[in-house]
Amino acid sequence: MLTDLLEELAREAPTGGAPPGQLWRRGRRVARTRRVGTVAIASIACLLLVALGSATWQQRAVEVPATDAETGSFLPSQFHKPSPYLPGTDSIGPMGTLIAMVAAPRKGWFGSTEGLVGVSAQTGAYAFLDLPDAASGFLREAALAPDGRHIAYWTTGHVPNPVPDREGDTINGYAVYDTVTGEVVSQKPSTERGIGHGVFVWFDPTHLGVDFGQMQDCCGSTDHRAMVFDLDSAEQVDLSTDIDLDGAGTNGVGSVITVNDDAVIVQVDGSTRSVEARQTAPRINSSQSVAMTPDSKRVAAIIGDGAPGRIGVKRVNDDGNGDPIPGTFSGVIGWLDDTHLAALEPRGDNNPTFDLVSVDVRDGSTEMLSRSLDMFGVAINLLGSPVRDQPSPPHPWSPWIPAVAAAATVAIAAWALFVWRRRASV
Repeated sequence: MLTDLLEELAREAPTGGAPPGQLWRRGRRVARTRRVGTVAIASIACLLLVALGSATWQQRAVEVPATDAETGSFLPSQFHKPSPYLPGTDSIGPMGTLIAMVAAPRKGWFGSTEGLVGVSAQTGAYAFLDLPDAASGFLREAALAPDGRHIAYWTTGHVPNPVPDREGDTINGYAVYDTVTGEVVSQKPSTERGIGHGVFVWFDPTHLGVDFGQMQDCCGSTDHRAMVFDLDSAEQVDLSTDIDLDGAGTNGVGSVITVNDDAVIVQVDGSTRSVEARQTAPRINSSQSVAMTPDSKRVAAIIGDGAPGRIGVKRVNDDGNGDPIPGTFSGVIGWLDDTHLAALEPRGDNNPTFDLVSVDVRDGSTEMLSRSLDMFGVAINLLGSPVRDQPSPPHPWSPWIPAVAAAATVAIAAWALFVWRRRASV
């Protein structure tokens, strides 16, 4: 029976066709065609992936911070709006001395958070500051030291009896971040329910004034107490309980002035003296509204209880507002020398941003220092640095763009290979 089946199959088999030798050559030709097509498609896909990776890398490139020994500090002629996809100091390392900080949203693979961007005083580079254990909801209350070397900020973490159903971070202390070494010194005051955040003000580059209370419920805290934290000794000294550091201004070399119900000059050692000063405008954009000369003998402030307005300059114990300076300003930052102030000048009625200008207190004439979109904090002791055009920061893509582009490239290459190999075998 098997023999009959084989004979029947042989009778039904097609006849003719190419000789065996030609079949072999045709098979080899199809194999070569498939191989060449596969290499070509794979090579094009690899080139596209390399180009995509190179473009992504260049967009994220951040200039390596220079050390103080390599170059001096510069004030950029323009502060830029940073990209929400800039890298952070966790990936690039400490930035070195900062000239300023900029508050900006920070985006990643999923969602967005509040972020704080540092601007290098040497290179003008921008990068997000990854501050360990930072209370992200209170980053706008961080304070840059007068020399740009340290940042004070509130920290979050466990407390024994947190306020129930409280929205946002529970503050359990504060910390100081070194922008050159990346080291952090933390302070965790005794607290049961968390700390009611207050204010930071730097007396000088190594002495930080801190003002905070203790949380009682979701929205209130005990009366605040003020203290001075010494970075060198890691010790803090309580100040008089009736001192309120909110809205205080510093001369950057050891003294701060508070102007609330009473005006008081506070020294690093905690000593105080009352002075004559009128109520000034509240702090604008976390910048100062009152500034003392390094010798603590003269003060400049926005006149009245609102801003923008005129600046008054007076000796601290003189009556009245002092000599009003022509022009309209939104805040004073610090003294550049005996006759010039760094101040914020509004750009216009419908523009919420400011420019940083030098104001001659003798006649009110101004000179542009830096165009600012949203300058958040500045190293006041570096304001006398030369003004220079610094490079604008990179604008990286969303991480989804290169990921989707790479996946699409691989998918298209796979489809092209499939189609090519099928056609090559026909």
